[in-house]
Amino acid sequence: MNTYNQVTPTGLGGKRGKTNVGGSQQQSQEPQEQQVFPASLTAWVQTCYADALQRSFSPEQMAQLQHELQVLIEKANNTGKLWSNDWSGQSIPILNRGSILELKCNQATSQSKQASAQRTVKNKRATVASKEDEMTSNDRKRLRAQRFERELNHNETLDFQNINREEYKFDKNKPIIGTCTDLEKSYLRLTSAPDPSKVRPYGILVKALNRLMHKYKSGVKYTYLCDQLKALRQDLTVQLIEDDFTVKVYETHGRIAIENSDLGEFNQCQSVLKKLYEQPHIKQSKNGSTNKLEFLSYALIYYLFTNNYDSITEVKLKLQPNDRGNDFIKPALEIIKAKLSKNYHMLFSLYSKTKGTTKLLIECFINNERVKALSVICTAYKQINLEFLLNEFHFQGESDCMDFITDKQLDKFIELKGESIILKAADARSTVLNSLQKVKKVDIKGQV
Repeated sequence: MNTYNQVTPTGLGGKRGKTNVGGSQQQSQEPQEQQVFPASLTAWVQTCYADALQRSFSPEQMAQLQHELQVLIEKANNTGKLWSNDWSGQSIPILNRGSILELKCNQATSQSKQASAQRTVKNKRATVASKEDEMTSNDRKRLRAQRFERELNHNETLDFQNINREEYKFDKNKPIIGTCTDLEKSYLRLTSAPDPSKVRPYGILVKALNRLMHKYKSGVKYTYLCDQLKALRQDLTVQLIEDDFTVKVYETHGRIAIENSDLGEFNQCQSVLKKLYEQPHIKQSKNGSTNKLEFLSYALIYYLFTNNYDSITEVKLKLQPNDRGNDFIKPALEIIKAKLSKNYHMLFSLYSKTKGTTKLLIECFINNERVKALSVICTAYKQINLEFLLNEFHFQGESDCMDFITDKQLDKFIELKGESIILKAADARSTVLNSLQKVKKVDIKGQV
């Protein structure tokens, strides 16, 4: 069963496969990767994840939680409010309906200003009303006309360019050339024009990626890898570098994101790759498009399980006849056919035959499909042998199967009959249907 990512304030992602750290020895080898954060912030992040796990969040909901956590932590870091914000009282939309994605300290300031402004307006209106009572009808008309004219003039002089300065909008007509020589650099969202002294040039970026790959193979944390790769992507963007190396960076980050169930980061990478693959100079290169069909297959699978059927059609229309027999594209198309026809037996069978990154991507969604299939079984059967589910749903083993049963709160419907373990399907039907409703809500939203 999938293990959801754990988040630290330095970044978002999970621990899976090659990215797990080997204990305290790794920490001592990478002191530069550790940062000091408020204990209240760390406790709040842990509380958010505990709450999400208790609610049985799907991978898509966990990705949304990661995104919202990252936005708040980056905003606090960029505005110098990392230590002053009341993290113990901080709310987050994905966990608290009706709340806004804003720091607690900013909410308090905003509410105070709003109340003060309302009092000021109320006092002004009372004063004006008192004066107007003493005026003649013509005087009141003239006063209203003057007030209306002032409001018109004020609206005409509004500086709409300054309304939102939260994130810097990069000017593609003004690329820069970086001079920074640091191989390691944390990602920070741009809120102003990039400083060339803090941007790494092409040669340094190549060395930085090679260094990251060595760290990746040694088992460094994903949160650190993701942070470094995002900084690398940003340096490429501000310098308008779009070549084979850029493709390699995004493909690398995309694969690592899938390995760690970070669907949000994967989606960003594959969206950029789709545009890069269309570049004529990259198409004509020897290495630039060698992985194009691989990532198109990942995109197809991602679109399928997030119900983005328009994008599936768009990708399929661009496929060449020979592409459909590709080792990546062919299984993806078969999986699409099985899911759309609700042939769960075929879907799970195809899933069991996938390997590598493709299998890891499907694992982010496969439990939702198992819930859908189980709802059909519970409608048709009074009881079912658990060994049948183990084989039909292609769990990785008995422990994986029991994790699924426990996670969906079906363990209370399990009983032992002789040497067989039975799921009382008829009794479990309402519980399964409740889980199914949660799955459908996520599907409708198509959250990433």
